[in-house]
Amino acid sequence: MSPSCLIPSSREHADTHRDQQGYRMAPAVPHKSAVPRRSAAAADQSIAEGLTPSSCSSRNSQPISLVLLAGLLLTTLQLTPAIAAEPAAGSPRETPDGSQSLLEGTLADSWEGSLDDWTLEDGVLTGTTDGSVKVNRFITSKLPPAEDFELEVDVWVSARGNSGIQYRSEVREDLGPNVMVGYQCDVVAANPKYNGMLYEERGRRILCHTGEQVVTDADGQGWVVKSSTPPKFAPETWHRFKVRVVGNHHQHWIDGQPTAEHFDLDPNGRALSGRIGVQVHVGPPMEVRYRNFFVKRLTPTTQPKESIEIPADAEKIVPQGGWKNAGQRDSNHKLVAAELPGTRNVHRAGPIWLASQPDAEGLAAAKKAGVTRVITLRSERELDFDDEALVKEAGLEFHAIRFGGHQQMTDQKIDQIRELLQTARHDAQILLHCASANRVGAVWIAHRVLDGRQAIENALLEGKQIGLLDPDLGTTAMEYVNQRKR
Repeated sequence: MSPSCLIPSSREHADTHRDQQGYRMAPAVPHKSAVPRRSAAAADQSIAEGLTPSSCSSRNSQPISLVLLAGLLLTTLQLTPAIAAEPAAGSPRETPDGSQSLLEGTLADSWEGSLDDWTLEDGVLTGTTDGSVKVNRFITSKLPPAEDFELEVDVWVSARGNSGIQYRSEVREDLGPNVMVGYQCDVVAANPKYNGMLYEERGRRILCHTGEQVVTDADGQGWVVKSSTPPKFAPETWHRFKVRVVGNHHQHWIDGQPTAEHFDLDPNGRALSGRIGVQVHVGPPMEVRYRNFFVKRLTPTTQPKESIEIPADAEKIVPQGGWKNAGQRDSNHKLVAAELPGTRNVHRAGPIWLASQPDAEGLAAAKKAGVTRVITLRSERELDFDDEALVKEAGLEFHAIRFGGHQQMTDQKIDQIRELLQTARHDAQILLHCASANRVGAVWIAHRVLDGRQAIENALLEGKQIGLLDPDLGTTAMEYVNQRKR
């Protein structure tokens, strides 16, 4: 769920070259994902699927397709659920053929997680908070992970309520008790721009505001291809929500009205399978009710589209919080053990590698794996070789933020390290090291809590897993964290 203090993303038009017909022009060098021109029959089939043939998935080489919006609109009209003959939202319904109900039996029979916030009585799943909740809390359906599916549920939410329907999500206990990470259909009646939008919890955040059709390209940049005034839905009234996900095509409706449509071409950000859950959000006291909660799996599953044409007048989405957050996401990749030749205590969390001192062979292997930058924490007095030369000979960028014991691990140095770690990307990975990974483990605690929103207890465990042995270093890291979490 989007935080209650979110500021709606602004938009700016892309600054790209156009030809005399108004098409967005590709670079002179052919794009690696270019495909041959397809026949008219093939193009018609793509339009029927709500997609258009494309020459590439990168924004810079996508020509305009005037049929894209027509195709998207056609798909929306074809798929908009007809509910006139069905019972009104909130009235009891039989489970539709081919669907599964998520509200069978007792609460503990069907759900797991933060059950104390919820009740399941007379077919109604009710979540409440008294305003004291400090973090978003989740319950997860015991239904096995779903790939392509249609989900329908009737929802009632209080005037100040804030909830969400998680899907294709993952439970991440390392981030806190019962935390879910992944796509979310927002439930927040007080704000039409958020109600029914597509959000990514603990990830890329707002992907598609209500009333928008968005394509997120292969580089993770979002583009609004169509927008309209968000529809309004009264709070404390039952409404029927629908989510349909096929491949990497996401669609949301409320009471039959389209609220969000999104194509996720980002291979490093998207998920193609995952769990279903619901949320109660931090903020004022609230109540949310779910009834007639049905999921229908769609088989066979559809392969994700890797390229979609984007109109030349599409609006470039400014990241939530402004351009300083371009490409940013919560630093919450799972920490796993890894290997580099000649290097001890190697771990990896997405694009960040953590280790003891690597040798030349280890640096070469790191570069091959995608590392472009190396950050050393070693002080010069402990070295008997030129570590900068070693890194540069491997063809890697070198950064030194040196300190020995905890007295030298100043706030300024931790700030510098965190700032660098936040720039790590899959195409620009970082290796952070010291002599034994002792100092790395201490710094990791600060980064993980403040930049990944991880629970302090879990961050401490990870720090020790990485190599933290000195309790004074751990204490200094915790003091740094506590000062900034006040």
